[in-house]
Amino acid sequence: MDRKARIEAARRTVEGERVRWLLGKKGQLTTTGNVFGEAITDARYSFIVQKAAAVELERNSLLMQMERGPRTVHELHDATGISKPEIVRHIIALKKWRLIEQAGMKGQSPQYTALLKKTGAGEVN
Repeated sequence: MDRKARIEAARRTVEGERVRWLLGKKGQLTTTGNVFGEAITDARYSFIVQKAAAVELERNSLLMQMERGPRTVHELHDATGISKPEIVRHIIALKKWRLIEQAGMKGQSPQYTALLKKTGAGEVN
């Protein structure tokens, strides 16, 4: 993946809902606690945010590849360097959230493509 694509994936990650939500909840999570009333240490909170950001960065990298057209797991691995088992886990999550779909087959391998989503005011992204 080239530098420009990595920067775009990072931008999408920072602007994404998951990371923004975690950042906005730091005070609550580290003082009041989670839904079980358990306060999270600063170190644990930092670990959670870093892990979530890393997962989102990988998912955004994969989505960007699939926005260019249908891709197999092998092609996604070659383009991003993400391990194939991890790509499969991301594909399961992205399909669950209806961000991608299977677009056909390339030999024995399924191809996946990103679904277009409405960005507001009738625009399609």
